[in-house]
Amino acid sequence: MKNHLVRRSVAALALGSLAAVGLASVPSPARAAVEEGQVGGQYGVSSWNCDGTDVGSSELDGVPWSDNNVPVSKNTSASSNFTAGEGDTDTVDASTSTSASITASPLGSGPATITGSASASASARASNPETVCDVDAHAQSAAAGLFTLTQPMWVTLTATGHGQRQGRAAGGSYVGIGTAEGMGGWLGGYLGLGFGGDGLMVSAGNRGSAVSSTLLPPGQYGVVFLATAVAEVDQPSDEGPDEFDLITAYDGSASYTGNFKVELKPAGTASAVTGKGAPLVQFGERDCTNGNVTVALSKKTVKKAKRVKFKVDGAKAAVLKGKGLKGKKPKARTVVLPTSASGVTKVKVKLVLANGRRMQATRSYLPCK
Repeated sequence: MKNHLVRRSVAALALGSLAAVGLASVPSPARAAVEEGQVGGQYGVSSWNCDGTDVGSSELDGVPWSDNNVPVSKNTSASSNFTAGEGDTDTVDASTSTSASITASPLGSGPATITGSASASASARASNPETVCDVDAHAQSAAAGLFTLTQPMWVTLTATGHGQRQGRAAGGSYVGIGTAEGMGGWLGGYLGLGFGGDGLMVSAGNRGSAVSSTLLPPGQYGVVFLATAVAEVDQPSDEGPDEFDLITAYDGSASYTGNFKVELKPAGTASAVTGKGAPLVQFGERDCTNGNVTVALSKKTVKKAKRVKFKVDGAKAAVLKGKGLKGKKPKARTVVLPTSASGVTKVKVKLVLANGRRMQATRSYLPCK
């Protein structure tokens, strides 16, 4: 099996899809909303030496999507039959199908999520053990678009995938995000075609999952997820057959499905507060200029508390008790806790109340840089 031919087919499909929605060049102008968003399929069935109808789409057959929390989907299919000649029983049936969907919350300056799925299948099956026909079937489902981030954002890509193939076939599923000017070359780099631009990409594999994160500076970015499938009836060696030579029918079929999630969170974003002591503690946001986190105790909490201990990443940061906690008379208190702005930080507050009850509250913060 000539795997290098299949790899080139998959790479060409991926780059063709990006070019079709404008991700291989720098569009204008930049806005927070999605630009040039498309979801759909690219597909084709063809033969260079047998009779039949070539069917396909050289560009993404898609519909627009935007970051408005509205699900958008698109399905495609194509099939054709190829024969060595009129009345000949030497035939090849080829077919493809794609399905893609995407939903995105508003993108730009706040937390946002993009979810979707992509499926692609391709089949090329010969009627006889030997054939003169050389047939190709390929399919790719994809969603892609451009958007602008107005502040540093952490992006986390999650992909789960499932694939099946038999015989002469291949495929895969991918999700990626990268700078608009480098998106096309960057995806090509993942497939061995050169590298350009900043970004991140993960592949789910045949049966598995993958998660990866990176911090993106403000700017214009492209996001894409896709599933590809390629199947061929072709000769088993690098030496091609003459037009009417019989060859062993190295045919095949493939189907790949990927489910994807893109999560965007501003640098320094805080998690929800957990713990039974949460109602008694007010955690502030992380100051990304110095990494400091403020924790406020209300007058009511100070009255109830006997001792309050503050920990940053497991290390003691401050302790308030006795006069250091209540002073001459109870009043609201605010504690500033220094942290490293470059790391994930967990702040924990442990309280011992006057009635002897113990409780705690915890909050985590994403890195600022």
